Amino acid sequence: MSTIHLHRTTTLSPEQYIAGLTDFGPGRSKFFGNSAEEYLKVHHLGPLQADVTEGSGSIWERLRYKLV
Repeated sequence: MSTIHLHRTTTLSPEQYIAGLTDFGPGRSKFFGNSAEEYLKVHHLGPLQADVTEGSGSIWERLRYKLV
């Protein structure tokens, strides 16, 4: 399994940033343009992890998010 670390400069507070990352409900595509509503499927959502299928067009992926 690969681990990807992302770095981004933003004006959001840490709380706002985490809230956007962990919101797997309607409107996720506003934050992540490559995550179309019709491809979003939450398989498991826990307090510190999520198992999600998302994507757009003919490209989708199943991801496991984990807050550390």
